[in-house]
Amino acid sequence: MNFSPIIEVWPDHALHELTLEVAAPQDHQAICAALQQQHYLGAPTARQRDLIQLVRRGEQAVAIVVWTRAARKLAGRERWVGWDGRTRTRRLPLVVQNNRFLLLTQTRQPNLASRVLGLSVAALPGHWQARTGVRPLLAETFVDPERYSGTCYKAAGWAEAGATAGYARHGGDYYVAHAQPKQLWLRELDPDARALLREPLEALAGERPRAFGQLGVPVKTATSLSAALRSVADHRRRAGMQFPLPAMLATAVLGLACGARSVSDLFRFGQELTAAQRRALGFRRTPGRPRVVPTPGESCWRKVLSSLAPDALTDAFVSWQLTQIQLPALLAIDGKTLKRGLATLVTLCDACTGEPLVQLAQSGPGHEKALTHKLLDALPPATLDGKLVAGDALYADPSLVRQLVQEQGAVTLVQLKANQPTAAARAESLLEQHAPLFCPPPCNPATAASTLGATAH
Repeated sequence: MNFSPIIEVWPDHALHELTLEVAAPQDHQAICAALQQQHYLGAPTARQRDLIQLVRRGEQAVAIVVWTRAARKLAGRERWVGWDGRTRTRRLPLVVQNNRFLLLTQTRQPNLASRVLGLSVAALPGHWQARTGVRPLLAETFVDPERYSGTCYKAAGWAEAGATAGYARHGGDYYVAHAQPKQLWLRELDPDARALLREPLEALAGERPRAFGQLGVPVKTATSLSAALRSVADHRRRAGMQFPLPAMLATAVLGLACGARSVSDLFRFGQELTAAQRRALGFRRTPGRPRVVPTPGESCWRKVLSSLAPDALTDAFVSWQLTQIQLPALLAIDGKTLKRGLATLVTLCDACTGEPLVQLAQSGPGHEKALTHKLLDALPPATLDGKLVAGDALYADPSLVRQLVQEQGAVTLVQLKANQPTAAARAESLLEQHAPLFCPPPCNPATAASTLGATAH
């Protein structure tokens, strides 16, 4: 790919020969070099270039368009959309920002800039969705009025939305004045963009389940979770350890609960939290910059999570989880295999409402019994004392019943099936000697549904 500046003037038909594509990773270094040399803002950092579009004519690079996440707060944008604070927080991931636009030409090519912007905006929703999983509804950009008038944006269908207040974000957590306000330009990416962005309740297709600055739980709850996870051993060397393990583990747990599916998602989750939320989770302030509370980068997340002992985290999390709920008198325990054997899930739930109270999961099928033992091991002693716990035929296993009754103090109620002849015969023998549970006197024990209580073991 040729990234050298274009010096010749093109004929009019050349504009119809332009093609647009997502820049290949092998071209990123050359693209950044071109931006550094030819754009007055230089090249953006890796965090500021979520998507790079490249416009070309044959093997000649014509233009570079860089997109990133939207600014958190813009008074002009909020007025134009009609946002209140709560709706803006939820819908902000549906807005993207054009933070670099560079034409690789040294001569004026009529209509080239607006043509490139038109191609870019038309492909943007699909490109952004493929990269992030979210289909954007609005694009924003800033124009320095001392350098440009924004004519190409206006020709490409963008709308001017006033001037910014003249502040820039530093460190991701606070803003400083730079006395250089920019003109804000907006472009709808959907005919109903403004109406959809103002809708406060409807869940939009592809929308993230969370937005900037949302923990998913009250700050007090997040702090208690971080404190509970201090029991997980940290095997890292103390020297140079910047991020406390309890803070990282609490962030990971809350990130997963808010929809994170990868290490990159956890990194973004931490980056999008406010400084106060980060402090509540246990992250430390930067010396000399008390308002700056950094969170780990992706490499740190990968290193720490790969060396973590899952059982220790499970025990600590389940113990904390039980402090947040009041167990009802009637409980049910059951396991499910997720679609196509992806994972096995065991749940202790409220038998009356079906509300899950404690859950454990393990990848792959066929681990229900072992996973149930692990869940019961994670419960503090006597957690189920006096509770009635019901289960299906799998939970007639003597080792599970013994763990429930003798170690946890529960009363168990389990089913028996015809393919369990030994246990069924034992139960029928006991029922012949005693009145069956929950059955009126006329009921025939031989034909009653086989039920095994704690007294049967």
